[in-house]
Amino acid sequence: MRSPNIYPSADELCSAAADFWLAAYSAAVIEHGSFHVALSGGTTPKRLYEKLATAPYQSKINWQNVHIYFGDERFVPLDHPDSNYNMANTALFALIDCPPSNIHPVSVESESADFAANQYEAVLLKELPKNSNNTPQFDLVLLGLGPDGHTASLFPGTDAVNEKIKLCRAVFVTKLDSWRVSITFPVINDAKNILLLSEGSGKVDIIKTLTDKNTPELSYPIQYVRQTSGFFWYADKAATP
Repeated sequence: MRSPNIYPSADELCSAAADFWLAAYSAAVIEHGSFHVALSGGTTPKRLYEKLATAPYQSKINWQNVHIYFGDERFVPLDHPDSNYNMANTALFALIDCPPSNIHPVSVESESADFAANQYEAVLLKELPKNSNNTPQFDLVLLGLGPDGHTASLFPGTDAVNEKIKLCRAVFVTKLDSWRVSITFPVINDAKNILLLSEGSGKVDIIKTLTDKNTPELSYPIQYVRQTSGFFWYADKAATP
């Protein structure tokens, strides 16, 4: 993988990410009148969402035109402390004027993570705009990077990493003893823009490995993200070797 764009601090990283969001939003609204974005969980995205809810970003975005999805979700109630929806609701949704019908959470009240994943795939197929190949397309997918190279909830050793057809999968993460629902690489790689955010010293080892030209291709899930003109990687100085 190519090296990330490096920012001196986490705050400057989040400002750059907010600017990227705003530019992607503006382009999408011009193109098809709405902006469809998949959120990521984690500390860095939370800071990004908090920044988007403040000036000048909040007033530059017509939230009536924004449709919000989740790149992954823990199979827990939406008000659970581990819920990505709960985090985004506190950091962003409660502070902006986005119609509830434009926010698309995973149906974690479903009977199983598999059922929830199938339901969410149906949501994506119905709600996302289509590209020239009639394929559902996000305007922006936000991704994080785990120390084991996972992104969204696509963990090493899980079948979902190799999914070629389905847009959403249930994932059981053995080491965490938990079920997740995650979008998959078919829909991630078809996104108009992909923004990978990496922050903090806990990411140094994995970033060093990923940017080492001797690291074999497809050793880590994040390497399944295609290196296209729409893929961008932002990191703060603390996260880089």
